[in-house]
Amino acid sequence: MDSKIKNFFYPSSICIAGASTKEKSIGYELLKSIKEYGYTGKIYPVNPKANRILDYKCYNSIEEINDKIELAIVLVPKTAAEDVIDKLLSKDVSSIILVTAGFREVGKEGEAAEKRILKKVREKKARLIGPNCMGVISTFDDIKLNATFVAEKPEKGNSGFLSQSGAIAAAILNSLRDTDIRFGHMISVGNKADICENDIIKFWENDNKIETITCYLESFEKGEELIKEFSSGNITKPVIILKAGKTSSGVKAASSHTGALGSNDKVVDSVLNQFGIIRVNTLNELFNTAKAFENFPLPLGNRIAVVTNAGGPAILAVDSIDGEGLVLSSLAEETKNKLKEIVHPEGSINNPVDLLPMGSAEQYKKVNEILLNDKNVDAVVSIFVEPVMVDAFKVIENINSIKTDKPIYQVVMPLPEFWEEYRKRSQTKIPLFRRPEDPAEIISNILFFKNKVGKKTFIVKEKNPVNINFTRQLPEGWLPINQINFLAKEYRLPIVKSLTIKPDILGEKIDELEYPLVLKGISKDVLHKSELNAVKINIKNYEELMSAGQEIKIAFTNNNILLENFLVQPYIETKHEILLGGFRDKSFGPMIMFGTGGKYVEVYNDISMKSVNLTEQDVDELIYNTKMGQILKGVRGEQPFNIEKIKKVIISAAQMMLELPEIKEFDFNPLIITQTQDLFAVDIRIKSEKTI
Repeated sequence: MDSKIKNFFYPSSICIAGASTKEKSIGYELLKSIKEYGYTGKIYPVNPKANRILDYKCYNSIEEINDKIELAIVLVPKTAAEDVIDKLLSKDVSSIILVTAGFREVGKEGEAAEKRILKKVREKKARLIGPNCMGVISTFDDIKLNATFVAEKPEKGNSGFLSQSGAIAAAILNSLRDTDIRFGHMISVGNKADICENDIIKFWENDNKIETITCYLESFEKGEELIKEFSSGNITKPVIILKAGKTSSGVKAASSHTGALGSNDKVVDSVLNQFGIIRVNTLNELFNTAKAFENFPLPLGNRIAVVTNAGGPAILAVDSIDGEGLVLSSLAEETKNKLKEIVHPEGSINNPVDLLPMGSAEQYKKVNEILLNDKNVDAVVSIFVEPVMVDAFKVIENINSIKTDKPIYQVVMPLPEFWEEYRKRSQTKIPLFRRPEDPAEIISNILFFKNKVGKKTFIVKEKNPVNINFTRQLPEGWLPINQINFLAKEYRLPIVKSLTIKPDILGEKIDELEYPLVLKGISKDVLHKSELNAVKINIKNYEELMSAGQEIKIAFTNNNILLENFLVQPYIETKHEILLGGFRDKSFGPMIMFGTGGKYVEVYNDISMKSVNLTEQDVDELIYNTKMGQILKGVRGEQPFNIEKIKKVIISAAQMMLELPEIKEFDFNPLIITQTQDLFAVDIRIKSEKTI
């Protein structure tokens, strides 16, 4: 366990640089939160103009503190922050939280100051949280630390919660009395100048007190490093992430089909799914999922029984069950016979089981027990809408008293005063849910994690890259055909035989190919040739070839584009057009993409993508998660395509991306499947950039 990160959550002594005597200031309120929450260690407030603050002895300078400081929290104005950190580093303080804002987030001057501070911190091998953050909380009894400026007092739980946004963290803390969220640790990381989510996730994985890891993130700083921790099996605890910023407005426009389809949020979604990281859509789902991991047995499967006293909420629950890929259990006849003895004749013994509004606490308990004993049921969703004649608290506590190794997720829609009564009087305080849709989301997330967790066996591994001298000679930008041909040969990519011919000698060098032919106009300034009408197909003779060449020349001239070469290829009868592409994401590294190809690729938007760190299962999912993949299995009596051929090309292309960091992007569109079950790449584009 990293001792420097441990000091953020388990410090035996804390220096508060910028403590204040002024109420409602951050320097006063943060110290007050530490005091009132019951911190068990030593406190060293620093303020040059005060002798005591909140009954703590106050030091006029950091130099006056003779004892060892395990954690320093810096609250001084931005103009003084750098000097304060210098003094802390000179006293060998190795764990620092810089709460102060006004750095990278406000412009170049702030960014420069942040970089200077970070350089000093790293030179001293210290670690920094922030700047522009809210602090840290550790609820465990041996530490009892609330070093934030939010007045709420969180209750102890077993989750770790990391927030990139201080405002989101504050909102969560302010809602604790309504949401009953509990956690063991909470940390706000702000600008992530030094410590980011990777460091904290790895720490929590090795902290036995933390069972579930939750994060609110707006960016991934080192995504490729993060996924390596998951792929190696180093992270085994549930990690649940709410990633904000799904829209494409901030995504830079890309030049190829692959780039256009590989927007940032699609990458995040694909990578998190590939490596077993649970992605959620709301704060409600984030914390509900964490509550479920901590407080309920894990469901063994996706067969769900629903019991209710109201039709509408049950319908919403069933819709959500279906939408999340779960199924309603088919209840055994024995189960139905037992239910008949309890359920009102006007109710329902089918799934969902309807007890009607007069369903009592005793009925609810017995029905839940019967459903749990059905071997066809993996989990129960019990919905209660409070009527005037039935006491909600008694119903809920009766169900809570059931001893079972299957989960019961209770959805409660009571009168407002119920919640306070439950918090005060419940013997178990088992979490309850407020929306009929909540349990299905939770169960789906848990089952996803169970199926994905564990060390992976990769089929794509970095080996010896191709000729180093060759790759060093790669120009920046789209590669010429001779270099594409070299890479295609090295990585066994099924490129169709092609001839490159200068425009003025078209027709003189086509003896190697037989009609029918395809003619393409080539220029580094033309990425999508069909948009310029620069692709002519099914050319049957010399006269048609020359006519097609003249049409392409005119199209280029009319658009003021230099026609550099003609590309001549054999015409291939096409059954299906596939897209295979790759690109290098700035955070998660090399990615690979598969889907429906052709000139309408963006319109169909039928694509799947993965990190190039592929397992056998990943390759299958890459193909079969698309409509094209389903078609290739064989539909309406058609012969299925030999998928192994496609798999080999995918693996080879992924290998190329993994081994050659110079390759920024590639696009095989289309990769043609012929009527005779052959596979050819008729248009390959590879983009290179210099690496440092």
